[in-house]
Amino acid sequence: MEFILTVLLPTLIKLILVLVAGFVLAGVSKKLITKIMEKSSFDVSLIRFLARSAKVAIIVLTIIIAIGLLGIPTTGLIAGVSAVAAAIALALQGSLSNIAGGIFILMTRPFKTGDFIDISGSVGTVKDIQLIHTVITTVDNKEIIMPNSVVVNSTVVNYSNCENRRVDLVFSISYDSDARLAEEIIFRTAMAHMYTITEPAEPFVRESAHSQNSIEITARVWCKAENYWTLYFDLIEKVREEFTKNGIVIPYNQLDVHITQ
Repeated sequence: MEFILTVLLPTLIKLILVLVAGFVLAGVSKKLITKIMEKSSFDVSLIRFLARSAKVAIIVLTIIIAIGLLGIPTTGLIAGVSAVAAAIALALQGSLSNIAGGIFILMTRPFKTGDFIDISGSVGTVKDIQLIHTVITTVDNKEIIMPNSVVVNSTVVNYSNCENRRVDLVFSISYDSDARLAEEIIFRTAMAHMYTITEPAEPFVRESAHSQNSIEITARVWCKAENYWTLYFDLIEKVREEFTKNGIVIPYNQLDVHITQ
């Protein structure tokens, strides 16, 4: 009885206090990290990952300290845990690279949920950013699930970062048509459109090339990013209508054969 009171009881009390303190600290640290990072507008996925990682790390450390209080050597235990962690890391190195990529994306924020982006030819709206992968919804409503390790090593074009975008179009007319009139029609049509804006510049319309079958006229028109495709298709349709009304001919590939006797 005396052994229990003098040796085991104090150790047991210390063990209980360490475990209680460790688990309470783990819970508090998770909530504290979540609260601090939410105020800093970090992505939700990143907040959850870091908060849970901190909680697990504190719990593991608490258990190791508790085992040490029982008189069990922890050096071998730590070495064993390290070996297991290394083995798991090797087995899951692909997934870990994706997680590292996910953390990089969430920290640097090259794009966010809702942005319209192009990742090496995969074009669409960002639906979700997870630690393992990023989900993109294409304009024809298909989902592309892309590993984050691929995303961070690819060229990303973010069309949503800038408020304004420029619509670039090239119109072809025949050599028999009036190029100056065609330029005027394109400029007038662009200026009349409700989505055309004059900042940072008014519509630019100039003759830009002489191809084998046509004169090419380049048009550059600014608009709000969300109106890009509406303006793009409207200008193609309306300019063609105005060309037809004013006798501007849109050429097609043809071959002239001259027969001599």
